[in-house]
Amino acid sequence: MLNIYFVFGVPAFLLILYLVFALIRKRTSIHYLGFILLIIAGFMLVFNLQTWQQAVSELSHTSSAELSAELGYSVYLIWVPIGIATLLFLLNIFRALLRIKQIRKKNK
Repeated sequence: MLNIYFVFGVPAFLLILYLVFALIRKRTSIHYLGFILLIIAGFMLVFNLQTWQQAVSELSHTSSAELSAELGYSVYLIWVPIGIATLLFLLNIFRALLRIKQIRKKNK
């Protein structure tokens, strides 16, 4: 599960997918695309946290230097996609709250 292509490839694919939907959202007026972006960002965050959980499990049996040498990358690089996914998720939560506030204000 800590294969470099799995740990960084899946988040890279999800980031590309996120960017495609973000571009579509900017160019159209389809309202539910923001929700799709939230789902993609949430899945990316959960996936990355799961890979970190696996890394922590492996670190309980060996040192970080040994695990990094075995994997071919520093184990702590997993925090890069976690940070990106967290920022995207929080951005979409903020957008959703603003959208709900806007709709409530409009309906009053």
